[in-house]
Amino acid sequence: EMYQILKKFFYESYHRPSAKLLHLVTLIKKTTYNKKTNIFSERILLLKPPPENLVYYNGFGRIIYLILNSFCALIFNKFFERGANIDFKEKSSKEKKSGDHLMPWPIQAIHEFDSYNEKIDIDFLNKIQKEYFESIDVLLKNEKFKDSEWWKKCRDEFNRLFFSDGNLDIKSLENFRNNISTSAEILNDQNFLNKKNNDRINKFKASLIINLYHKLSEKISLNILRIVSDSKVGENFCLNYRGQRLNQRILRYAYYSSQIKKKTDLKIHNKNLFLDIGGGYGGLTRLLKHIYNKSTFVIIELPELCMLSAYFLKKNFSDKKIGTFTDFKDKNTIVANDLNNYDFVILPQNFMEKFDDDLFDLIINTTSLGEMTDEMQDYYIKNIERCSKNFFYSVNRAEKRTEKYNSRGFYDFAFQKRWTSLIYKFTHTYHIEFLGKKVNKN
Repeated sequence: EMYQILKKFFYESYHRPSAKLLHLVTLIKKTTYNKKTNIFSERILLLKPPPENLVYYNGFGRIIYLILNSFCALIFNKFFERGANIDFKEKSSKEKKSGDHLMPWPIQAIHEFDSYNEKIDIDFLNKIQKEYFESIDVLLKNEKFKDSEWWKKCRDEFNRLFFSDGNLDIKSLENFRNNISTSAEILNDQNFLNKKNNDRINKFKASLIINLYHKLSEKISLNILRIVSDSKVGENFCLNYRGQRLNQRILRYAYYSSQIKKKTDLKIHNKNLFLDIGGGYGGLTRLLKHIYNKSTFVIIELPELCMLSAYFLKKNFSDKKIGTFTDFKDKNTIVANDLNNYDFVILPQNFMEKFDDDLFDLIINTTSLGEMTDEMQDYYIKNIERCSKNFFYSVNRAEKRTEKYNSRGFYDFAFQKRWTSLIYKFTHTYHIEFLGKKVNKN
């Protein structure tokens, strides 16, 4: 009988010695976790470590993690943490029938819900090619829309990359985020992880992305951090971590989206109108659409990026309706009902002045206002103040930068309206972050 009592104590009871040892190990591990990691037990001296996908590291933990990952990459060409990998052709996690400790369950990473395997209709591709040349012709005839010297160089590169004898190169379009060499940072930064790199170099760089993931967990909503995952459209390379496709840009979009969701009163189930000026290939718009799925998103961009974003968003949302140049070119004024007929609307710069007054619930600009000529910057600020109904979210350099863009910074934005500041801070991206609510004088 004594044997049975001792056996039960040592192997089955809550307070068995192995449970006390696990409690001690968990206490030691806790010194590496940040406040977003829940370490709690209803029973005294019986802490247990949380599943790996629920652990977030503090500064001390991140340093240890980087050291361990660097060591494992250098010696064994592996990641320290289970489940992390750079699989350039990874399988879908949606094939999984049950969950595990390596990733949230059920599947939350948004790339699993993109429609990137759907083939785009050739008529749509012909349409965006035709509109590209039409929109350039319209802009060239208008003295207001002069390109900066920097973008003239980017435009030449774009034509070399995506067109052959004046026709769209479909293969290049399908691979527009795969080892592209260009002056446009929005495409060039897709090469951070690259097949041309040594495996160990890629793993070390991927460790820096993991470090950023955990650093951001202290600043942004975990509900957004858990879903953020880059699309496969464009055939870019990502770190696969916790079932998510991660790179620096998608984590930056996670920060923007979290700030917008936390600091505005826009409801996710409402039909909001968003405008992203300089929305690039549509990466931030894609993430926000997964959060505010009933809203309409408008992108104002250069003709090159209009074409890429139309392709990117159509591939990711094959069942959604996209409005482009042809659908709006004959309108003198664009009102809410015009936009609400679409999920996405993608238009070149001259359409900004066609938007109705007090139209958009949120206008966004992240970094591109600080890359424009003085005239274009003034053009956008004037129209932002005119057609904003509620919020303006800006992440831009503070002061003028002459060596690359020769463009003014946030301190030079010629605001005329009154804005109530909801966010005003210096960000981890070295920009001034501003979220303002427009004060409407009725």
